[in-house]
Amino acid sequence: MTEITYKAKKKISCPICRNRFQREELLTGGGRMNAGELTDELHRIYLPTQKYKDVHPLIYPVSVCPSCWYAAYPRDFDTPKEEEHSQLESRIEERKRITQPLFKDLNFGRNRRLEEGAASHFLAALCYEYRSPITAPTFLRGLSFLRAGWLTAYLDKQKVGENYDFLSKIFLRKAAFFYSETLEQERNGKENIEGIRHHGPDLDNNFGFSGVLYLVGVLQLKYGQRENRASRIFALKQARTEVSRIVGIGLSTKAKPSALLDLGRKLHKSIKFELESYDA
Repeated sequence: MTEITYKAKKKISCPICRNRFQREELLTGGGRMNAGELTDELHRIYLPTQKYKDVHPLIYPVSVCPSCWYAAYPRDFDTPKEEEHSQLESRIEERKRITQPLFKDLNFGRNRRLEEGAASHFLAALCYEYRSPITAPTFLRGLSFLRAGWLTAYLDKQKVGENYDFLSKIFLRKAAFFYSETLEQERNGKENIEGIRHHGPDLDNNFGFSGVLYLVGVLQLKYGQRENRASRIFALKQARTEVSRIVGIGLSTKAKPSALLDLGRKLHKSIKFELESYDA
């Protein structure tokens, strides 16, 4: 058996258009996933196997209605309130119009490819714009853009010359913005991400709030805007402050595993080096 997914027996009813559909779930075990290194963006690389080839677990976490393309993570899928429902229903054609040109031949009724996987996260980022603060929409938009950026980078390797590398950079830049904005929303009390059970950013490790602080730094360093020098310096100084909260006295804990501390130290040095270059 070379299948890597299955269709859940229980059908889901879309709360927006009432279409009923089956979620595609990833099978585990049997050597399907061959975990490789962890990148500086806390993304787990999975190596291809002879039997199952390339497996990308991030293709599957977002639930998407095949009819109206409403998208959300499973914990939020059934819970849009009346005002959210109205906004999401009125924008069915808009989200299709925005998403269709980015990925070829999208069809959420069949088994997902990288195209549907990346598009599912992009659609989630669009839909969470209209979700209530209780869902922590700013954080989930950042997480969704980050994962969409990773998946479109894989697409670029598969389909060279189709501009997926450019699309990936756009998504990652948006992720940098929303991760920074997440902390702003936390500080002013408008949103709270403590209720999120899995902060990821990938599926195998939950780096929690410390991971969010780290990603604010690494995404700002790699993908933050560079057009305005003063804004760049300000953003990097803020990012350095957030990363300092992780590094602290340098002792690993459950909330700050050694892998994250090591990456945090390297990141702090890199941010410091760029800031010093502006003073030269």
